[in-house]
Amino acid sequence: MTAPTLTTRPAAQPGAQAPTRTLRVVHFSDTYLPRRDGVIASLHTLTDALAAVGHDCLTVAPHHRQQPDLPDLLALRALSCGLADLRLLPWPTNAHVEQIAAWRPDLIHVHTPGPVGLLGTFAAQRLGLPVVHTYHTDLHAYAEAYRVPTSAVRLLAKLYARRLGVTAGHCTERGRHGAVDAVNRLLLHDADAVIVPTPAVLSRAALPVPQERVFLVPAAVPPPRGAVRPAEFRDRHGIARPDRMVLFVGRVNREKGVDLLLPAFARILAAEPRARLVLVGAVYERRWLRRLIRRAGVADRVVITGQLAGDQVADAYASADVLAFPSRTDTQGLVLQEAALAGVPSVLADPVLHRTGALGDTTVLADASPAGFAAAVIRLLGDPEAARRQGAAARALALRHTPERYGAAMLDVYRHALAQRRQSGQ
Repeated sequence: MTAPTLTTRPAAQPGAQAPTRTLRVVHFSDTYLPRRDGVIASLHTLTDALAAVGHDCLTVAPHHRQQPDLPDLLALRALSCGLADLRLLPWPTNAHVEQIAAWRPDLIHVHTPGPVGLLGTFAAQRLGLPVVHTYHTDLHAYAEAYRVPTSAVRLLAKLYARRLGVTAGHCTERGRHGAVDAVNRLLLHDADAVIVPTPAVLSRAALPVPQERVFLVPAAVPPPRGAVRPAEFRDRHGIARPDRMVLFVGRVNREKGVDLLLPAFARILAAEPRARLVLVGAVYERRWLRRLIRRAGVADRVVITGQLAGDQVADAYASADVLAFPSRTDTQGLVLQEAALAGVPSVLADPVLHRTGALGDTTVLADASPAGFAAAVIRLLGDPEAARRQGAAARALALRHTPERYGAAMLDVYRHALAQRRQSGQ
């Protein structure tokens, strides 16, 4: 299999010298449980891996009444923003910084660009701490998908500049992309390290940091805990044993390529009448989804489960014949690794992610059209032995990319950030 091409400076591989003392790292994320997404998954995997080798982590996130009560979580009062179940911190304050300072952190790690991410950047600035950012999300694509007004993004950049004590000259870019670039520059410009999960990020955004401060660290996925129950999953959702199951896992939203998947599934169904499409994930635009399903004419062969707990998602993978991944906005696609660990082959529509992702060409690249995407899925459904080989090859790669490897690589980045701060005398 061809290895992904790396265009950034990668972090050291496991086995490199890790920090010899316990590190205290505060992680900042605008998205957290009970919501489920790739940022949350990679954050949990990372903090578990760090804790397993003796480091302390605190996660700062918006409060939600359905959140679990965790000792390593600082949940801050937040308001619903009315979009995709996100909750927003009203505004980062000095009182927030004092709460973080009381925990005596060594380093700050920012995972998202919202108000909680701004708080992380602001706290690092006020406390004189090294700050590491992970650029998880293709902000330009999301701003386009949700048609976020340029004026709103520009206002956000101006507010961020004011909080960070930066002149408004940073916020003069034209257009929606220019306004997003201004936000990126405000958050990332002074970062000691910026992590990208795949080189695909750099093909979509010009990050405002020198290349020597950009590190490639793909997130890992832990294998499922406990036994999987594919028969129970199929019975629960009315999927017959002979049905060929095409699985989608993720937010069932416009930025995830669902508008490509549904017309493609109509073509799949014409070739494979026993096919079923199972959509696993939160649905935030129900009328939009119903309209797409109605236009495709596939309502009686589509199962919508909504957001599921982790063990039920593992059951879904174990039940599937193919994972359909039509998104062209993802920077990594952790569901690809999850499917691979279950031995399920995946079909992608994003050539950059296919070329640079952690699984290389063990995934199948399809043309980003209904006919092209359908043809790739039909080939796998029509040749179960080839699908099994494809899934086994992907599983072999996924098993090598462990949470321990992910944690070791991230510790190398932290060590770099701490050393840079010491050398600069800050």
